[in-house]
Amino acid sequence: MQRAALLVALLLLGCTRFSGERSSEPQPWLAWQSPLGHEDPLVGRVWDTRERRFVSPDAVAERAAASDFALLGEKHDNPDHHRLQAWLIESVARAGRKPAVVLEMIPADREPELAAAIAAHPGDPDAIAAALDWAHGGWPDFALYRPIFAAALAARLPLAAGDLPRAELAKLRRGGLAEIPSDERARLALDPPPSEEARRAFAEEVREAHCGIAPDAMVDAMIDAQRARDATLASVMLSAGARDGALLIAGAGHVRRDRGVPLYLARRAPGRSVLALAFSEVQRGAGEAGENPETRAARAGTEFDLVWFTPRVDDQDPCERFRDELERLRRPASPARVDSPSG
Repeated sequence: MQRAALLVALLLLGCTRFSGERSSEPQPWLAWQSPLGHEDPLVGRVWDTRERRFVSPDAVAERAAASDFALLGEKHDNPDHHRLQAWLIESVARAGRKPAVVLEMIPADREPELAAAIAAHPGDPDAIAAALDWAHGGWPDFALYRPIFAAALAARLPLAAGDLPRAELAKLRRGGLAEIPSDERARLALDPPPSEEARRAFAEEVREAHCGIAPDAMVDAMIDAQRARDATLASVMLSAGARDGALLIAGAGHVRRDRGVPLYLARRAPGRSVLALAFSEVQRGAGEAGENPETRAARAGTEFDLVWFTPRVDDQDPCERFRDELERLRRPASPARVDSPSG
């Protein structure tokens, strides 16, 4: 899940199998759009990492509705991840909740354009895409994200821009967290920093995900930028969700409990409940050896509360696919977004 999802951030009908009860209602989101891996026994199943068992989608929706903050971690270019996020937004709204929907894809300085588009064209996701100039924002095509915006607007949920402005990210690339004033660092609960062991593990993941070409200085900048972005996303969730909680739409790396947004939510609002869910593509050939699905699912680790397995978009080597973008990392003045695994 990590390498391909990170590289995307830098820059049809399938079978369904579930453990647990199925909903009696039609679930059109089960018509998979991603073309590969439909035959994998894990596709469509949700693994509870703490109880070490599969749970039903309806149980996931219930847990999301019962949580103050539900974090829905995606692989940015997988349409099924966005359709499942949209379904969960609808499910939480049907349960009577009115959480804010916080989006990593929208920088905070574009909040006025977001609000103006919603005010002028209520219920129209395409008006938001036009106002934000989505096509030139560096994210996958808006058609993939449209179901999320449509679900939130239909339920009249508030939308909030979650990410740091690009100018601030550029400062972080140059000077790291020293660019953030001490009072703002305190407000965001950025201290204490990760342990040396945790930072080494993070750095190794960044190097591997960038195919070994990211220089050490850039790795350090990515870690600092990730920490700042996660703390900022948590801050927006707390402010936008002060009334009825919040749902986060972000890359899976941002919703990790060990170092992502949940860490900063716990530091600033320890009494609020948090659900961290990651959507994960099944890997090529992983189910061919007949290995027990529970054993395979357990390898997802405990960085998330739940892991929802889906088909995958492609089998292309991400190092080859994003070769040009990766080569730009060698340039000190690269304009590329600085993201982290699955971020």
